[in-house]
Amino acid sequence: VYDNINGEPQRIKFGSHTEFKTSLCLIYRADFADIEEQLAALPFKHPRGTASEHFFDFRFTTEGGRKICISVKPERIANTFIYKATIKAVKKAAVGNICDAVATVTERNISPIELHNAELYHAARKPEPFIDDVVLEALQGLKAPVSINQFLADIGLSGRGFFSVARAIRFGHARLFTPEKIRGKTLIERGGDA
Repeated sequence: VYDNINGEPQRIKFGSHTEFKTSLCLIYRADFADIEEQLAALPFKHPRGTASEHFFDFRFTTEGGRKICISVKPERIANTFIYKATIKAVKKAAVGNICDAVATVTERNISPIELHNAELYHAARKPEPFIDDVVLEALQGLKAPVSINQFLADIGLSGRGFFSVARAIRFGHARLFTPEKIRGKTLIERGGDA
């Protein structure tokens, strides 16, 4: 369950752990607007010349309105000649009809850093108004990069404010000094929205 663009809880079902990881990374992208799952069958002409159907796992929509149909496959399948030929035919039927682009995601496409941070954002998705206000106010006065642990110690929150800092990073009030997994030792600086 995640909070969709309208702030409403939405449940996504998965056919595999890779689908779960993919959807989590998509939902917490900066340009996320919407995600749809298990789309209706897309008719296409199979490379063998026969009529066939393809089911995309997701359709991801960016804030700019770009729609990307996504098939999630194990790397060993996605690298086969048969899959590549089939998805090429599927792409021909899909682009301009139900989406702007087609992508295949495998376990190798999922960045461990992006996944770690998406899992953290998901765990921290519920606001804590009092703590969030304290963190946001302290971020306004931040003059130089500081570790999350030090920042929280300086404002008297210690570990209680870690999820609040994660929310601040997600919403642009704080920024990672370097792209990395968000942990206590991670350096942050004031974001553009602080």
